[in-house]
Amino acid sequence: MWHKVLERNQFISSLYHEVPKLIDVRIVGIKITDEGRRVSLHFNMPKFADNPPAKWRKSGYNAVFVELDFFDIQELKVSYSKENLMGNITLEKNEQDKFKVHITGAVNMELVADIGIIQTVSGYIDNLQGENTY
Repeated sequence: MWHKVLERNQFISSLYHEVPKLIDVRIVGIKITDEGRRVSLHFNMPKFADNPPAKWRKSGYNAVFVELDFFDIQELKVSYSKENLMGNITLEKNEQDKFKVHITGAVNMELVADIGIIQTVSGYIDNLQGENTY
C-alpha cells in the first residue's frame, strides 16, 4: 500500500484496519517551497479512521487530514481543471528507489523525489462531509 513506502507511517497504520487506497480524495493543497526542492501534498483520507484516538471521538471528528512532504524533487508537473480539486493518488518507489507520485482527476500531478514522509495526520470536523462515519 501507498503509506508503507513513506517514512513515519506508524500512526496512519494504527488508525485503520487496512489503510484505504487514495481514490477520489479531496486535494486540499499542493505547496511548492524551498525553490522547488520541496513539495507538500495536503489531502483528506477517503474515509474516517476505523480506530480513531479517544480525543478524536470526543471531539466529534469525522475526517482525517494528511500532509505528505517530498524532498529533493527531480520532476514535477501539475495541472488542474476545476475548483474542487478531487483526484486519485498513487504513490510508489521505482527501481532507482525514488518516490513516484501520480494524481489523476480534477488535478493532475506527476512527481519524482528522493525522500517522502508523512508529515501530519490529524482529525477534524469536516462540515462538508456530513455525519460521523464511526
